[in-house]
Amino acid sequence: MKFELKHRDDFNPKDFINHNIWVQYYSAGELDFIEEEGYNRKEIESELEKVDWSDEYWFKSFHTKKVTPYMFTRYYAQFELPNKRVIDGYIEFTEYSGVQNYSLYVNGEFIGLNIHHSDMNEEDEIKLKHTLNLNELYPMIVKCSSNIKVDEIFNPNKK
Repeated sequence: MKFELKHRDDFNPKDFINHNIWVQYYSAGELDFIEEEGYNRKEIESELEKVDWSDEYWFKSFHTKKVTPYMFTRYYAQFELPNKRVIDGYIEFTEYSGVQNYSLYVNGEFIGLNIHHSDMNEEDEIKLKHTLNLNELYPMIVKCSSNIKVDEIFNPNKK
């Protein structure tokens, strides 16, 4: 299987639809994990050398467990908004906090919502409401790819 890197700014929903789990190259300590997935170590190192071992790149993961051994993992997700519109995007899972961000793909860009710090979302929430012509962004129903079971209602304003 060929090891290929994709820059973080080059993603679109089709990447996640075609392959629903992407992992960030974070550190050399992950090389063994990458090789264990079936990638050739010389090919891994060659591709990473081409990008100066930058952590701005992601690759396809073939893990079937909820948690991968990597620092950052993105899973394909869909977000159903209050007006029943469904938006493609991804859920970002971090080694240190579990599900960290929900990112919706709108007008050619991913717009992220931090689920642990809703106070950080105000600007992106306004942008999403305006772009999607919504009075309310929440509650939204979040459904994720099969590797991480998320089928929940996200409403950070509900107390």
